[in-house]
Amino acid sequence: MSKEVRALYEQFPYPMRDPQEEKERLLMPPMDTLSRVNHYGFGGRKKIDARFRALVAGGGTGDSLVWLAEQLRDCGGQVTYLEPSSASTKVARARAEARGLTNITYVNATIGEFAATAPEKFDYINCAGVLHHLEVPEQGLRDLVSVLANDGCIGTMLYGEHGRLAVTEWRKMVAPLLPGKTLDEQLAMTRSLLSMLPEGNMLLKMGGGPGFIKGLLENDPEIVDLLLHPVECAYDVHGVYDFAASAGLDVAAFTGFFGFGGTGKAHYSIENHVADPKILRDLMALPLRDQQAFCERYSCAMPLHAFYLTRSDAKRAAATTTMPDRDLCPWFFVAPSDGFFDDMLTNAGKPIILADGTGNAVDLTGGPDLARLLALFDGKTSFGDISARLRDEILHKQPIDMNQIADNTLAAVWALFHKFDWMLASSSESGWQQQDGQRRLSVNLPK
Repeated sequence: MSKEVRALYEQFPYPMRDPQEEKERLLMPPMDTLSRVNHYGFGGRKKIDARFRALVAGGGTGDSLVWLAEQLRDCGGQVTYLEPSSASTKVARARAEARGLTNITYVNATIGEFAATAPEKFDYINCAGVLHHLEVPEQGLRDLVSVLANDGCIGTMLYGEHGRLAVTEWRKMVAPLLPGKTLDEQLAMTRSLLSMLPEGNMLLKMGGGPGFIKGLLENDPEIVDLLLHPVECAYDVHGVYDFAASAGLDVAAFTGFFGFGGTGKAHYSIENHVADPKILRDLMALPLRDQQAFCERYSCAMPLHAFYLTRSDAKRAAATTTMPDRDLCPWFFVAPSDGFFDDMLTNAGKPIILADGTGNAVDLTGGPDLARLLALFDGKTSFGDISARLRDEILHKQPIDMNQIADNTLAAVWALFHKFDWMLASSSESGWQQQDGQRRLSVNLPK
């Protein structure tokens, strides 16, 4: 980490947080929800207990730290917070203390300095919004791998090249004006420019309009981090895969990031962007990373990439869009509303919309058989057992061998509910099926 970057976060701890608010609310970064981590990073088979060790590398003011420590509080798991900025550490420590969290070790050092001490290995490493600020990001990733358990998982976030063009162009625009100015002077200049943006400015479009700029003007650390950072780089989808490979890692899955929705992986699925069946068929024939790269360029709406990394030789069956291993148990990560199953039965045979309240929705025509099937997704019954019950109890009237049909039907339902992480899968022995605390799944009728 450069001296300039370290000095920036000493002056402007990021993100801006008030420790007193921790007593009234809990921020839950989606990438660090351990149900997701287990599903995508460990194939749903990780036992998360007192032996579990998490590292937050570049922890800032503590969003991921607090959420991970809170989840691990009762099972005895431990979190190590790694952050070179003493100002950021002060905020993070105060937030954790406000929640009474004691399962945390604080380390003031860079990633490279910490890795050189040969610490214990970590099951899960969070390193979000950090590596792209290093002078050699690939070395930072290799340092993280050196402290990662053999079966471990890394959750990270890198800036997106195409969705961040507005920031890139802004940095080019102001670059001639920065030399000789202190950070405070640069900030004052930037605030002035932001306050009088023309309507066609790309920043307005990237952020969704005037409300975005108003929020920036109320948050100096956000302005500095977004527009005045001395070191940053950005990646397209192919760059993400190549970056992972440089450290012997695979991209296990794209995921959501705090402030940008809880199911970011859906943005990388071409069926969510292209309706033309011929074009869709041609795209589906491409390798997955090419499909995802198409989504990035077509949408131009990915200012960042959040994703899980695992070692290249790891097996992560639960993360697949097809039906996972038959011994795994599917369950509702997004809890159905109180009247969900009754609404499914009441509206059997009618077009309905399943929605989670955050903009994610699926149109379908359900029936009593679908409601009966969904009731089996209880986190205790395996895919194999559900398929057998689907064959024998729901489709039993068919005069042919229903084994393959039952499997295909189950796989289709799984894909539908896994699309937005409404369902995840895990082994019955893992014991970790914590639901999403921010969404509820409901049945709605078309308007």
